[in-house]
Amino acid sequence: MTYTPKVLRDAADLINHQGLHTGDQFVAADGALDLVAALYQAATLILPTVFRTDANQAITCIKGSQRALTAIRAVYDTLDAAYPEVHDTDDVIDTVSHWAAVGDAGPDQQPPTTSEVIGRLLRLADRLEQQDTALAA
Repeated sequence: MTYTPKVLRDAADLINHQGLHTGDQFVAADGALDLVAALYQAATLILPTVFRTDANQAITCIKGSQRALTAIRAVYDTLDAAYPEVHDTDDVIDTVSHWAAVGDAGPDQQPPTTSEVIGRLLRLADRLEQQDTALAA
């Protein structure tokens, strides 16, 4: 079994308890987390101060965690087909963060609610676990 479903579930739990941040930086003044920050913290069990103060340094931290990147990529792969396909790591990170702030890229674009973001993470975790179980059988 891969580690990604646990990261997704833990990120959902973090967002549920701390809130979903969709503004500047990766962490709000009240502690609410951007989706990407929640995935990073769930993957690494830490959240450096730069997530509050320096987005570029935060992205450098994210790119240094394969577990976080794998979870972020898994979320990216669930996004609406209207989002352009990107391969650059920075673009994948930006797209996932952008989705949580504004929603799918279609004409009826609406920001997802916190519950919708959490639901997507949990459904994806379930799906990945089911795939692992099927492959092991």
